Amino acid sequence: MSRFLSRLTSFTGLVSTVAALVVGLLFFKLGLWQLDRAEEKQSIVAAHNAATDLPPLQALPPDGEVPLYRRVELTGRFDFTRPFLLDNRIVRGQAGFEVIVPFFLPNNQYVLANLGWIGHSGDRQVTLEKAGYSEKETTLSGLVVAPSRGLVLGDAPAGETEAQWPHIIQFMDYETIATKLDKIPVFDAVIVAHAGQAGSYTYNFSPVASGARIHLGYAFQWFAMLAALVVLYLYLMVFKKSDEPVNE
Repeated sequence: MSRFLSRLTSFTGLVSTVAALVVGLLFFKLGLWQLDRAEEKQSIVAAHNAATDLPPLQALPPDGEVPLYRRVELTGRFDFTRPFLLDNRIVRGQAGFEVIVPFFLPNNQYVLANLGWIGHSGDRQVTLEKAGYSEKETTLSGLVVAPSRGLVLGDAPAGETEAQWPHIIQFMDYETIATKLDKIPVFDAVIVAHAGQAGSYTYNFSPVASGARIHLGYAFQWFAMLAALVVLYLYLMVFKKSDEPVNE
């Protein structure tokens, strides 16, 4: 103990102790944050599983409440003349878009249908095939989701005009999208079309981008680094022998 007190009262020991406390507190908070993220992911998956077990809705709530992760079977018409491409969607290492097509409901409201993912070769030019879809009244079967804004990498490409479709978007801004759809109200959610629905692209939906396990792994790493820091600090301050006195 006398060795520890002697080193602690030295300038080097004091600086080392403060640095160890700051870094150790950072490791501890990062570990707790990853545990919170894991719990959040588990809650999302549980909510998804519980909602999808319920019977599908035949209409969206009139009060605008988002029935998150509920299955729906909505009657309406696809508006293929004004599709959107949600940018920066990576599937198996390839960049691409998620194809968002407005779906007009009988209550004079749009809901946005995510018809799946389509890749591009880097030039960001894609041709949307509409085979399998009908301009007539049809049924949209899918899952209600509320995409997060995520990382915004910029606005739509320069030079894009109202006459140029599809529009490339960086995130789901429902008010801005509504202005491009003749200011017809847009429901504040997206319907992810079920895999295999006629005309859909590559299905690319998961309630969470990564499972809780990866966050538990990160938490373990931060706490392991904290434990290593404590061991190193005790070795240097308590157990390591020195031939030279710390205090002069």
